[in-house]
Amino acid sequence: MGDNEKPPPRFKELYKQQQPANRDVRHRRLVHEAQLRRLQREQVFMDKRLRYRQPQESETESEYEFTPSDTKQIIIGLKASATNISQLGVSTRHDERVGALKNLSTKLEQPSEELRRFVLEGSCMELLTKFFSATDADEKLHSLWCLTNIAANEGRLAEKVLPAAPYLLSLVTSDNMELQNQAAWALGNLAAEGEKTRETLHANGVLKPLVDLLGSTADEAILQTACFAVSNMARKPNTYFDELFALKLPQLAAKQLVAFKEHQHCVTELAWVFAYLAASSSEQQIDEILATGAIDTLLQSALNTAKAEAPGAALIPVIRTLGNIAAGTDDQTSSLVGKNGFVGLLVRCIESTSSRAVEKEALWALSCVTASRKADVDAVVDAGVVPDLVRIIEKQNFDIKKEAAFGLLNIAIIGGRAADLPNERLIAEFVEFIKSQDEELVRMGVQYIAIVFEQLPDSKGPELLKGVAGGIDALENLIAVTHDDDTRSLLSVLIDQYYGEDTMEVED
Repeated sequence: MGDNEKPPPRFKELYKQQQPANRDVRHRRLVHEAQLRRLQREQVFMDKRLRYRQPQESETESEYEFTPSDTKQIIIGLKASATNISQLGVSTRHDERVGALKNLSTKLEQPSEELRRFVLEGSCMELLTKFFSATDADEKLHSLWCLTNIAANEGRLAEKVLPAAPYLLSLVTSDNMELQNQAAWALGNLAAEGEKTRETLHANGVLKPLVDLLGSTADEAILQTACFAVSNMARKPNTYFDELFALKLPQLAAKQLVAFKEHQHCVTELAWVFAYLAASSSEQQIDEILATGAIDTLLQSALNTAKAEAPGAALIPVIRTLGNIAAGTDDQTSSLVGKNGFVGLLVRCIESTSSRAVEKEALWALSCVTASRKADVDAVVDAGVVPDLVRIIEKQNFDIKKEAAFGLLNIAIIGGRAADLPNERLIAEFVEFIKSQDEELVRMGVQYIAIVFEQLPDSKGPELLKGVAGGIDALENLIAVTHDDDTRSLLSVLIDQYYGEDTMEVED
């Protein structure tokens, strides 16, 4: 543009800068966004995962019903129960002891402030630990229930159970299967509390016994509990993650997957183990997981589960595992895409509207697949996923729209298939992204416009934008306020192209 010519309106010249190559900007953005999404997803993924027993019909007491008078009654019962237990053996007051423990364990599932004070400041833990030496297995079991429920509560309460870790560990390696199961359950709830608690448990030596229990048990209930405890111990952050592989956890879990493949609840818990392992594994560790054959077993189970009416709970850990592996190297991603049924499973989960959580997990996995190689992008596009991604972009809330948008952007950028997308429908949606207050959505909107401008022939991209009410206004308003240099540079190029100006682009 000459010095004496008037610039087009809307002040775009005030913000023009030396332009980097569009491809360089997009590549930096893709890498940065992928890293951010992985971190954000891991924060959600690593949230507490607790197990509770199923309430009985008679157990309907609410928090406010537990009073100081109830505390006194519990103390009386436990004190009477705990006196010389090891010497008395089977007491005539057995029913009273068990009744007091049952009452306490039930109340501890949703403890009132009064009961919290009893645990934190009162004699609750002192009284419960006296049952460690009880000769009656029933009393031990119900005292363990109390510890399990305390461990499922918030930090200060859960920490009260930590001194009992050696006792719980001794039961994990005992011959009493019921006590073994309950002790592993309590340790699993403790491990969910946080890094400090997990490190304390690790220092107490719980990792190997729990992994051994997972790999050796032939009991369904114990396997599920051991998986729960081990998966919580595998949560990051921790300092001992590599030990899980040294203990051959992937191989043991894969062996149990085959042994219990007909038992859906066991498969689901084993899938959680692999989900947590894959979330934090190195490239070499992911290869080790793939070499066990467990992914093939999980994939077949998921294909069967996806046909059910309400598959959500069973599918989520499997899809998370697949997504975590797809987020690995291109070779690892391609190995998944090449597995029979993998792409079809993702498409089926995205098509289904019965479980929003499953849909979101599948979209995450899809975005990882489409960020890999063009052949992998072609595989999912040819499987017919685009119409459902467009449906989500048009009709869903912004959080799930964002997941679908990543897939569409990758299809356009990595696959070079912007021309295969229904851009007449999509462009208005991505303009709305630019108008939003979410920085990530804004950047995605700009990236989409840039791809459409670049890949569609005969200036069709600018023509599409002209058909969107307020489309160019959104770009010009953004360039006036954005503090992101890459976004400002890309916007300047797009605005030039919209007004028909020549823009020099430095190629790679």
